[in-house]
Amino acid sequence: MAPLSILNDHLHTSFTASLFSLSVLAGLYIWRRRNAKYAGKQLPPGPPRLPIIGNLLQMPKDHEWLVYEKWAKETGSELVHCDVLGSHIVVVNSAKAANEIFVKRSAIYSDRPFIPSFSVLLGFNWVVATFPYGDRLKAARKAFHAFFQPSAVKDYRPIECTATHQLLRHLVHKPADFKEHLRHMAGAIILDIAYGIKVKPQHDPFIETAEGGLEAVTTIASIEAQIFDLFPALLKLPSWFPGVGYKKKASELCHWSKDMLNHPFEATKDSLASGTASPSVAATLITQLESKKSLPEDEGVAKGLTANMYIGGADTTVCALENFFLAMALCPEAQRKAQAEIDSVIGNDRLPEFSDIDTLPYVKALTEEVWRWRIVGPLGFPHKLTEDDVFGDYFIPKGSTVIGNIWAILHDESVYGPDANDFNPDRYLNNPDLPEPEAVFGFGRRICPGRFMARESVWLAVASILATLKIEKAVDDQGKEIEPVDDHMSGIVAYPLPFKCNVKPRSLTAEKLIMATEVFDSD
Repeated sequence: MAPLSILNDHLHTSFTASLFSLSVLAGLYIWRRRNAKYAGKQLPPGPPRLPIIGNLLQMPKDHEWLVYEKWAKETGSELVHCDVLGSHIVVVNSAKAANEIFVKRSAIYSDRPFIPSFSVLLGFNWVVATFPYGDRLKAARKAFHAFFQPSAVKDYRPIECTATHQLLRHLVHKPADFKEHLRHMAGAIILDIAYGIKVKPQHDPFIETAEGGLEAVTTIASIEAQIFDLFPALLKLPSWFPGVGYKKKASELCHWSKDMLNHPFEATKDSLASGTASPSVAATLITQLESKKSLPEDEGVAKGLTANMYIGGADTTVCALENFFLAMALCPEAQRKAQAEIDSVIGNDRLPEFSDIDTLPYVKALTEEVWRWRIVGPLGFPHKLTEDDVFGDYFIPKGSTVIGNIWAILHDESVYGPDANDFNPDRYLNNPDLPEPEAVFGFGRRICPGRFMARESVWLAVASILATLKIEKAVDDQGKEIEPVDDHMSGIVAYPLPFKCNVKPRSLTAEKLIMATEVFDSD
């Protein structure tokens, strides 16, 4: 009898061969039907396709946004087309085309492709960004708008101020851990707003739950997970079946999605019952549910709304602020100009406040450049076309996955100049007509509903850090500067690769100002 390992290898090889054969047969069938259906119709240009598998072997495995941008330049087209085993993918690489497609034609471009690895295997089917376009999405966005419209987010400013001041204190005490401090600040803000939870200074269980959930999400970028997105029928196979081992891994990780959905919400319910709850979105929703005859699914909707704040708010803010630290280490002149403006307008006896936004034009421009320079989500979340469409001379088939290349849009040299890849806040001051980098938050009917608060949180953190701290390149044991790596991870959120920097108070006066916030915020 063959050893079990040999048998497993044999089963795995047999399954892979069978899967490949089925893929080839399915691809051949789709290819023949597609060629017949689209005869005489011109798809957008793209890399040459092979029969059956299309561009499967050419699809980028990392830094996809740069590859798509390169293809657009090589073809001289705003739209780039490729297919994977007969599935159409169209990438939009200009602001003009994005506005025409995602905004003016939003009625047919606002759906989402089905991503089983995320929604089914990991259990994140409550994430609004994945909802198909329809009544469920509209209801969720309407509820979000009530709590995150521009007038509503002003109520959250005291929470943002307290968390930002705590960030400054953490940066003074343990500057090397600046990334952990940024994540703690973002988590403190969103947990307080969404649930009224005051997080612990360290090792907070709710922040750790969010960390676990976000870590689980990163696994969907693996080939083992993506096979389920290409072939959803594999969901029916048991996890022990060769080739579908990600099902077992996902079953071990899916508790994070449940924990994010339930744990903080239940904590708010307990606080309300004991009379110790702070004002929050969850407290408001629970009170509303208790005041009327609600159905079990109504509580599910409330949980989903607050959990979306939980998962969506932190990552964007943290990534943007990590990019800010990277930019300041690489571009000390921009940092000096911003600090000179703050010193001139505000002085050295108080910290920046939201009322200072319009009086600090360079700091505002610097913050806009942080959003534009290195994109938090370079490709955003994919859209799905719900009916055949024609864009210029090009035919776009129904069911196509349509991606907005936010990176290419916000690094378009015809808009931002030949230095589009450089960090240069002056571009906004020298050209008042230059548009704000709104594409960072998505497009049309799927634009991020939390963008107003995200903008405010990042501005306050940037202004407060510039007012009191200095960010410099780290040095090695010989005193030589360590050049930070200007590169980013691939994924839905493109974090900078790990880098070090030195963070220290600008002066003794600045340090005292920071330390004084502890008494002020506790009052």
